[in-house]
Amino acid sequence: MHVEEVDARTASDETLTQLAEIAHACWPEEHPGEPLPALDETIAFHRHQPATHTTCHWLADGGFAALFVHGPRAAFLHLRVHPDRRRRGVGSALLAAAVERARELGVVALHAEHSTGAGAAFAARFGFADGQRVVRSLLGLPAAELQASAPPAGWSLVTWLGRVPDEHLAAYVVGRGAMDDAPAPEEMDFPSWTAEKVRASEESLARRSREMRVTVAMSADGTIGSFTELRLSRGSRAAFTDDTGTVAAYRGRGLARAVKTESLRRLRADHPEVELVTTMNAEENAVMRGLNESLGFRPTSVTTTSTLKP
Repeated sequence: MHVEEVDARTASDETLTQLAEIAHACWPEEHPGEPLPALDETIAFHRHQPATHTTCHWLADGGFAALFVHGPRAAFLHLRVHPDRRRRGVGSALLAAAVERARELGVVALHAEHSTGAGAAFAARFGFADGQRVVRSLLGLPAAELQASAPPAGWSLVTWLGRVPDEHLAAYVVGRGAMDDAPAPEEMDFPSWTAEKVRASEESLARRSREMRVTVAMSADGTIGSFTELRLSRGSRAAFTDDTGTVAAYRGRGLARAVKTESLRRLRADHPEVELVTTMNAEENAVMRGLNESLGFRPTSVTTTSTLKP
């Protein structure tokens, strides 16, 4: 089995098209009810990853693997094999290449996801241990009942498109720290956000022709108590909720509901072509799941995070 390492940053569109076509063939079983992304959207995702983490890609006959390393305990593996090419050793060969590189990079916890019985069996065969379950939910945006939710006294709602203003960047980084205590797999330790990471993410999204939409709850002194981020590609009918978080000291005041409702209402006004919004929440995160369901999100699938110690 021949496995070729690919530098996605410099690879030809023809090479990355092979990768994208494999991803698209696997899409329906992983994302039920969601429209297939455009080919150039998938290519751009792999070509323009933020420069603040390490990415590696491999192609084989009918399969690909992508490794994203943010830290020793925050390394993520995407491994996909075309349904017509499974059970021929493609996945095993790709996994071997990715695990070898993970070891070289000092990874001590490699995380992957599966959402099918076949995926679960593959993970177990190679020693991955199942952990956190993540619920993926969809919102039909045009018909959603999104009543305006005013923030508590002393807070205002602000939305930024594409870039966090320089004067608010430090406060936004602090606000994003709310994600540090979000439910996560036991072996996962994702590095905290920094100003450098925010700017790198913004640059990456711009190069992918994806719009970043950040809505925050801000106090008069510039403190950010809660935030939510939506992303969508140009011309797409679907948007994705990246993260939503509320600083611990300001929880229980309705800030998360206010920013999420405002974000969705603005998205609908700005992009009437968007039909669906997706979001993902840890199964045990009852508070956020309850909030999303009250806004009209409905669960469609569950993925399981599984972890290997290389």
